[in-house]
Amino acid sequence: MNIAGVVILYHPDIQLLSDNIKTYVQGLKQLYVYDNSETKTPGIEEALSKLHPSIQYYYFNANEGIAKRLNRAVEEATRNNYDYLLTMDQDSAFKAGDFEKYKLQIQLAAYNNVVQFGVNCQPHFTIAKDKPEEVLTLITSGSILNLSLKKNIGTFNEDLFIDFVDAEFSYQVIQRGYINLMFSNIVLNHALGKLIEGRSLANFKKTMRITHSPIRIYYIIRNGLYLLLKAKGLTGAMKKDVLRCIKIIKNDLIYNPELSSVYINLFSGIFAFLTSKMGKK
Repeated sequence: MNIAGVVILYHPDIQLLSDNIKTYVQGLKQLYVYDNSETKTPGIEEALSKLHPSIQYYYFNANEGIAKRLNRAVEEATRNNYDYLLTMDQDSAFKAGDFEKYKLQIQLAAYNNVVQFGVNCQPHFTIAKDKPEEVLTLITSGSILNLSLKKNIGTFNEDLFIDFVDAEFSYQVIQRGYINLMFSNIVLNHALGKLIEGRSLANFKKTMRITHSPIRIYYIIRNGLYLLLKAKGLTGAMKKDVLRCIKIIKNDLIYNPELSSVYINLFSGIFAFLTSKMGKK
């Protein structure tokens, strides 16, 4: 399989990053490592150079968002004549042997109009099935782009900067008559947020809740409102999916330890939407 990969970094833990990369780098012909950190993590270039000879590390001295880095990776992989591109987050990893199994299933899949393939990142909610299935959206991490068809969709939306970039692209795939295909029997170890303990307002029992950094609240609410109210061509199912994604911030509004910053970013995000301010905050 003629495949390259890209992993996008933001102030990574070198050991954790190295462990994660090891789960898929052997199955790639090239891995681009794009570092969005404002300051370079000491020792990262040396650690990556020892990890695998296919790794190319790029440091940009600025956080310019995930969409811009994805677009660059697509351009780089296309220029170097790769057929597919694996896109990964720094905190994601495959189980032993699963990446090779994933690639094999793609080669065996009887579809010729699949723009992106994806895997199961929520095994507690998504039941594993033997056959792949068409889905509305796929997350960036663990997805594989068919570069020969991706050019028919266009670029990742850099105005969104981070949140909803993968969802918006997935919607574009469907709007143009193509398919997002998920292999639910391949499970990706992926961190969806920070887990903290919170007490239910309904039964007062303590359970673990997913929360986010306050700046993420800004992007989630701004970009979610943009897709709901300004993006063209979204179906009812797509808008319902956007609402579902916006609702993930509800735990932040109650349980996030940086509550004042959460609400500041919430109202800033709403104001940014109302004034059409896109891109980086």
